Amino acid sequence: MSEFDFGARRASEFRQRGFWTLFAERHPEERALMARRGPWFWQRGLPDFALVLSMYVAPAQNHVGVFFGRNEKFGATESWTRLKPFQPAIEDRLKLRPEQSCEGLGINSMWRVNCYAEDNWPAMADWLVTECSRFERAVTDVLGRSKI
Repeated sequence: MSEFDFGARRASEFRQRGFWTLFAERHPEERALMARRGPWFWQRGLPDFALVLSMYVAPAQNHVGVFFGRNEKFGATESWTRLKPFQPAIEDRLKLRPEQSCEGLGINSMWRVNCYAEDNWPAMADWLVTECSRFERAVTDVLGRSKI
């Protein structure tokens, strides 16, 4: 059994409403920044850049993460394409290790954690908000206040 093999569990077993309720209670400031939320994600809007940062829980894969998501209503479309020229500078500021990223999600960060263990939820919520804020600062540093 590997360090991250928490047993075969289905995502449907994860109490996602309970997690996002705890998330909102621990980080009430996120409500004002929310662009959209769903059962597995919470999006923080970056209106100056027509971007959203998606904070998500992937319980079946044993990780939580942050990436630049899509939200047409918010104007956040083709984010990865728009950010591609700035990706090296953004990633340089984030200083992520290779094992912290998922292939195919553009600029992203993940943390491997047992999402089913409810005693991990406070740390997961705090990590998501902290990491999302790091991403926001990195984008702001690289792009300034210009529109992309």
